[in-house]
Amino acid sequence: MAEQLAIADLQVDIKQIPLKQPFVTALHRVDAVNAVRVTVRLANGVTGVGTCTPNEKVTGDSLSSARAVIEETIKPLVLGKNLTDWKELLNTVKTSIVHNAPAKAAVEIALYNTRANLFGLTLSQLLGGKGGSVETDYTISIGKAEQMIADAQKMVDQGFKTLKLKLGAGHLKRDIKLVEDLAYAAGPMVHLRLDMNQACDVRQTMQAAEYWHKQGLLIDFIEQPVPAWDLDSMAYLTRHSPYPIMADESVESYEDAQRVLAKNACDYINIKLMKTGGLSEAQKINDLAESRGVPTMVGSMIESIESLAAACAFYRANPNTIFADLDAIFMVDQDPDLNSYAECVGDNIVVR
Repeated sequence: MAEQLAIADLQVDIKQIPLKQPFVTALHRVDAVNAVRVTVRLANGVTGVGTCTPNEKVTGDSLSSARAVIEETIKPLVLGKNLTDWKELLNTVKTSIVHNAPAKAAVEIALYNTRANLFGLTLSQLLGGKGGSVETDYTISIGKAEQMIADAQKMVDQGFKTLKLKLGAGHLKRDIKLVEDLAYAAGPMVHLRLDMNQACDVRQTMQAAEYWHKQGLLIDFIEQPVPAWDLDSMAYLTRHSPYPIMADESVESYEDAQRVLAKNACDYINIKLMKTGGLSEAQKINDLAESRGVPTMVGSMIESIESLAAACAFYRANPNTIFADLDAIFMVDQDPDLNSYAECVGDNIVVR
């Protein structure tokens, strides 16, 4: 029986889906979902699928390099391994190579889905979560002010109650006014989340936050305003900002989370499977954050439905994860694998 649970094959291919319009941040521009897809097959025929979205500016790798790492490094190590040796199998993936978190995430998600399918469970059930919907925000990418405001109004009309704004590509005064104008255009009940992608310093962040606070703007948090390495500035802002501070690029691993939390350098942590290398490290980070009283958000990049579904399952299994930023599914015309993983209704992404 045990030999039937051995990994008999691991196939890798590329999945690409054009976006409705380019997605622009302070770091990069994205025109399509570019994902590496991994399909694991056990000797008994049970399969599981995972994907990853590498990014040169964010994760430090590319589509071709992630595929090569999976095919040339991870695959030879996991073939023949048994699913019953679960912790050893996950450790094999984690220690197969340094860095390269997206490649590890694709394989790990595929392994988790294989295990869920073996037991006849959804991934949410396997992780201990319940059914139901996951409400995501929608991210407005960087562009001309009038276009960002128009995009925001459009998404509010479509039912989104929370908008995430990408900032940091222009002058500070422009960003301060943009957030104010967009908030008034979106309406007083729409929550805003501001992602500065490391583009500011303490003085600039405080200047902007204090102005927005005086205007009474409904802002959930300011995400990674200063460089990821500058934990002293993150700690100062966490103490003094009128809005909560979220760590993103400052936390890619459990060790990063330990350092950030030891310095009290955030109010929230953004957990992305593409940064952590998959679900197991994400769970460790969330458990640590929860033990310190720090809630988390499950975030994403411009990803395909397979990894978004895994992120949704993680969200539903962890009450400490109180925010979701899983909006890429609304940015593509149609993910061809959507029906296998999720259906989107209004501002909810619902994972079966």
